[in-house]
Amino acid sequence: MIQPYADQLPPFFMNSAPKSGTNLIIQILLGMPKVQLHPQFAFFEGFPADGGVNFKKLSQIKPNQFVFGHVYYSPEWADMLRKLKMKHLFISRDLRDIVVSYTYYVVMKYAHHPMYSELVRLKTFKERFLLFINGMNTPALKYPNIAEWHMRFHPWINHPEVFYLTFEELMSSRELRRRTINRIVDYLWEGYTPPVSNSEMARLMEANIDSTQSATFRSGKIGSWKTEFDEEVKTVFKQVAGPILIRTGYEKNNDW
Repeated sequence: MIQPYADQLPPFFMNSAPKSGTNLIIQILLGMPKVQLHPQFAFFEGFPADGGVNFKKLSQIKPNQFVFGHVYYSPEWADMLRKLKMKHLFISRDLRDIVVSYTYYVVMKYAHHPMYSELVRLKTFKERFLLFINGMNTPALKYPNIAEWHMRFHPWINHPEVFYLTFEELMSSRELRRRTINRIVDYLWEGYTPPVSNSEMARLMEANIDSTQSATFRSGKIGSWKTEFDEEVKTVFKQVAGPILIRTGYEKNNDW
């Protein structure tokens, strides 16, 4: 039987595909009383070769703290979290909206991204979307297409030890957001003693959302791809990553 912490939450890991609402979910989690984001550690990519260093860092996370990352799936990472008994949330988003948000973000704010110089030399965002969807495979730069990129994260979605949620569940409606936040509270605090009731905890978490405090926030819209993609971009996306939309439940077929 789990021994409850006294008003403390065991350390946990918040993971996301980039541009899927990372700052939004961090704000929500920081609405829990006394819970803090670890001030030093963040995790990116998660290659197995880095496992020893990552395990040491994860071991230093204290109760009432969490860490975040954009970590690819690997059995090694899953095993580390299991050994440390760290709960794991993973958030993702409609891959078409990720393409739009990520492209704008790289061009406007992320000059260190591997694709930055290639994207900014193009004249239109249509060209940039196509490049981001297709990736690059040249002697100078190899960057995965959007399907290959997403599949590095995808196994977390159906992993039995992961709490999976989507950006859309937090932004489609206030009712759905409240239900999702309540599910997060139930997941994280199961077996432990929270400092306030679960319903009050969820209220505080929702109240902590403030888009003006996010340095990477652009629009936060659902379905922005509908006004950004023309027919050519849609066709290329279907060819490269159409099956992912079906697998993740965003479309029933390629007729969109």
